[in-house]
Amino acid sequence: MFERLVYVSRAAPGVGARDAYDIVRTAHNRNSQLGLTGALVFVDGHFVQVLEGDAFHLRQRFAVIAADPRHTDVQVREHVAIDERLFPDEWMALRHGDEVPETMRREFVDAAGAAPHHWSAERLLAYVRAACAGAAAPR
Repeated sequence: MFERLVYVSRAAPGVGARDAYDIVRTAHNRNSQLGLTGALVFVDGHFVQVLEGDAFHLRQRFAVIAADPRHTDVQVREHVAIDERLFPDEWMALRHGDEVPETMRREFVDAAGAAPHHWSAERLLAYVRAACAGAAAPR
């Protein structure tokens, strides 16, 4: 049995794409040792992350993530028990807003009429999955 955690946060002033790459580079090594998988999307000054793994390591890691000064207003949107991971082979995938196809970006970001910080857990999770798969948003 595993857990999945989905959260959204606002990047701290001055934090940009380079910082997101640094975060993922560090996270990839640590997550592979802890058996955590997931994905991080950095879009419009927001971090959207899905983190999956055993309860102990996931909660321990998230406590560190939540305290990171590179982001603020951390909001957990989903924390559930799961039988199967959505990102079983990704220690930490990264997509920057510029890497997300424009059609998908319009479909999710523009169609929502609000920043990712106001999206539901389902919309956040669908966006991360679509961004990492390169697929269009589900209808």
